Amino acid sequence: MEKLCIAEIARVVGVAQSTVSRALNKSGYVAPATHKKIMEAVNTLGYRRNRIARNLRTRNSNFVGFIIPDISNEYFSMLVKEVETGLRSEGYALFLCNTDENVETEEFYINSLLDNQVAAVIIAAAGGKLSSALEQAQIPVILVDRNIKNISIKQKCLICSDNEAGGKNAVQTLYDRGARNILLIGDERHIYGAENRIRAAQKHAHFLGISVYTSFTHVSFSGGYKLVCHMLQTNPAIDGIFCVTDTIALGALRAVIENGIKVPEKIQIIGFDGINIGSYVNPALTTYKQDVVKMGRTIVSATVNLIDEQQTRAVIKLPVSLVERETTRSLLLSQEQL
Repeated sequence: MEKLCIAEIARVVGVAQSTVSRALNKSGYVAPATHKKIMEAVNTLGYRRNRIARNLRTRNSNFVGFIIPDISNEYFSMLVKEVETGLRSEGYALFLCNTDENVETEEFYINSLLDNQVAAVIIAAAGGKLSSALEQAQIPVILVDRNIKNISIKQKCLICSDNEAGGKNAVQTLYDRGARNILLIGDERHIYGAENRIRAAQKHAHFLGISVYTSFTHVSFSGGYKLVCHMLQTNPAIDGIFCVTDTIALGALRAVIENGIKVPEKIQIIGFDGINIGSYVNPALTTYKQDVVKMGRTIVSATVNLIDEQQTRAVIKLPVSLVERETTRSLLLSQEQL
């Protein structure tokens, strides 16, 4: 593929293939005017120099890129560990890219991964669409909890948790334990997974006929803390809180406690993700847990199958489970009080 590309560039520019090779590899003299023409042809033809001397189409590449939005988020840290371990056992090395939720940074990393001829890209996208360069590359793409529609990639797979069930069941859990005025806190970026959780939670709250307040914030401890401090002043009737991430929920928990409100006696709180720190705070956080181990193994399996051109389901949805701790009341006690 590389020789064919070099030959095509040489034909378009009207020079020898060796001249193109010297220009691309910076290995010898090329007249400035000729060099300019070669690079213009490179950009026009979409040629990519293989910086690691491997050829994707002959399946020599053993590198896979994983683009995540926030390495400081414990959930993604745990997921990366599982994916890296699994891919290494399959003979692949992982290129980890952290975008800090920045679309331009994501674009930079996508281009860098393609320049290095990765065999596949796993991505939890920062934005709502994919880079055109990634679509044109036509390599396997595994979408993690981000459903990006209208993309022309043939080899793709969406892997996510059952976000709808998580949102619905969280509201039902609070309702069964006596909550009737529930605050729902979503992700201000309105990304696929978190948005599905909040919509399912809203829908079920309306079905149950209870009061519901919905607000959005940044996914951070401070985001949850500041929002709940404000909401407690404007909506003192709140007796239950569901947050679309544990990170937000931990900030919310601190806000409630600092306002002198007892948890779970007066306000119950449920998060989503199942990060480890939730079990060490006081009171320990009740949450709907994503199975990060199974998620990681599923990502690895789908990635390897797509690279090997084996059939893989277009969408894989994994169940979530309730981890009941101390920020919700005992179900039996709550029913007795009702």
